[in-house]
Amino acid sequence: MLRARVDRHRCVGAGNCITLAPTALDWHAGDYGKADVIAADSVDEELLREATFSCPTQAIVIEEVEELLPWQLRGQTTPRRVEKTFMFTDIVKSTNLVEALGDEAWQGVLKWHNEALRAAFAAHRGEEVVSTGDGFFVGFDSPDEALACAVAVQRRLAEHRQNHGFAPQVRIGLHATGATQVGRNFSGKGVHEAARIAAVAEGGEILSSRDTAAESRFPLSEPREITVKGISEPIQVVTVDWH
Repeated sequence: MLRARVDRHRCVGAGNCITLAPTALDWHAGDYGKADVIAADSVDEELLREATFSCPTQAIVIEEVEELLPWQLRGQTTPRRVEKTFMFTDIVKSTNLVEALGDEAWQGVLKWHNEALRAAFAAHRGEEVVSTGDGFFVGFDSPDEALACAVAVQRRLAEHRQNHGFAPQVRIGLHATGATQVGRNFSGKGVHEAARIAAVAEGGEILSSRDTAAESRFPLSEPREITVKGISEPIQVVTVDWH
């Protein structure tokens, strides 16, 4: 049997692991916004590995693992440094929406949301790293592609909202940074920063680190500083005007 543990110093509270394996992992009661292992034996080993590899900061450690999942072995198995623009998306107040709409209607909304966003990722050469249940972690080779994709996503949601009366409010965070890549997974301080920038964004907002959007063809707000948990230095961010 596999054993899993969470390094809560590295955990950014993305919730990917909990979405994939809610019986195995849950929020740590004594540490707000941090995950913990509650019953690793409640899921099969493959699902536990998938939940582990979904963590953007590699905070979950599986012990006594003899082999990785086949998709984790795809590409390079040796860590390498890469330059990427990372995007995190998230449906705002998704729990409230589930309660208001009911499970069946929510599944319909989520299916449409996933298809619409994945179409935008594909059109702008974004590589989906993992789905978090009501959002995505995506990598792009350039800030231009990431910015254009983010704008396309918000415009598609607004169009659907206008024509059909409803589309979920989605926040998007963007950050160009170096990261360590192993297979399909990315880790490092920059990934942590990207996730935290997205968490600060509001519904319908594209929030980007200032340098990432420096050469954007889209209008930008004046830069402002944000302070995020786990990062000692403030981050300069701008809002990207997608209207």
